[in-house]
Amino acid sequence: MRYILFFLFCCATLSSCQRPRPANGLSRYEKGDTLQHFAPKLALKANTYKGSFSDDYNSFYFFRKKDSLTEKYIPYVSRFDQGTWGSPEILPYHDPKQSYTYQLNVPGSDKHIFIADLRTAKDTAAKPNYNFWSVPLSNGTWGKPEELGPNGLIYNYNSQPCITADGTLYFTSDTPDWRTTLSYKMNLVDKVYGEPTLFEPVNQWRRENENWTVYEYCMAPDKSYMIVCIRKKGDVGRFNIDLYISYPKDGKWTPPASLGHGVNTPETENFPYITPDGKFLLFTRAFSQFHILPTKTFLGPA
Repeated sequence: MRYILFFLFCCATLSSCQRPRPANGLSRYEKGDTLQHFAPKLALKANTYKGSFSDDYNSFYFFRKKDSLTEKYIPYVSRFDQGTWGSPEILPYHDPKQSYTYQLNVPGSDKHIFIADLRTAKDTAAKPNYNFWSVPLSNGTWGKPEELGPNGLIYNYNSQPCITADGTLYFTSDTPDWRTTLSYKMNLVDKVYGEPTLFEPVNQWRRENENWTVYEYCMAPDKSYMIVCIRKKGDVGRFNIDLYISYPKDGKWTPPASLGHGVNTPETENFPYITPDGKFLLFTRAFSQFHILPTKTFLGPA
C-alpha cells in the first residue's frame, strides 16, 4: 500500500508540474517564427494606430480616429476571452470632448498611461496640446486621470511612448510650430517621473542624415536594442516608412539596419511596440493592419 500511495503521489505531482500555462491573447503566436496578422477584426482601413497589452496579455489597448473629418481619437480596449479578441469597448476615462492616444501600462503596477489633449494645470494656450496622463486601474476599476508631465514640454505635441522594464519612458516630441522633432526619455524614480532629458542617439541620426526622416522609436524592455521608424530619400512608395533596428555597442548605438523578415514593404510600417516580456514586436502597416512577429526571428533564441 505504501508503494501504491507513493506512486499516486508522484503521478499527481508530475501532472501538476506539467500542466500548461493558461492561454492568453498571445499564446497562439509563441511557437511561430513568421510575420502574421494580429487581431484582424480590430483593424480598420486607414484608421489603425498603435496598440499595447496589459501585463497578462488579455487586454489590448489601442485608439482610433473618430472619423475622417474630425481630429479626435478615441481610446479602446479589447479583451481576450475563450480564444478570441472581443469587440472594442471605449475606456471609461474617455471624455467625448477630448482626444486620447498611446495607452501603456507601467509594468507590474496599477498605473495606466495615456497621452491626451486634456488641459494641464500650467497650460495657458488657447488649445491644449497632447501631454502625458496616468490613471490607476485596480481590480477592474478605473480611477481619475492625473497629470504625469512633463511640465517643460506641455506646449509640444508629445507622442509615441514606449516603456522599459524599469519604467523608463521614451517618447517623441514635436515643437508647437512643428518645425523640430526631438526624442526624449523620462526616468521613474521612487514611483515618480522626473522631467525629460534628450535621448541623443535618435536625435543624432536626425542631425547627421539629411536624406533620412527619423520618426518614432521603441526601446526594448531590457534596453538591448531599439526599433526605429525611418524614411530614406529614394525609398519606393510616397509615404514609405520602414522599421530599422539598432543595438548598443561600445557606448554608442549601431547604425540602424533594415529589420527584414518580411516586415518592410512599399507601404508604411510604423507604430512599433515590443511586449513587456520581450517576445513579440507589434506594428501597424499602412495604418490599416496590425502585424506581429516573434522577436526571436530577428534576435535569435533567448
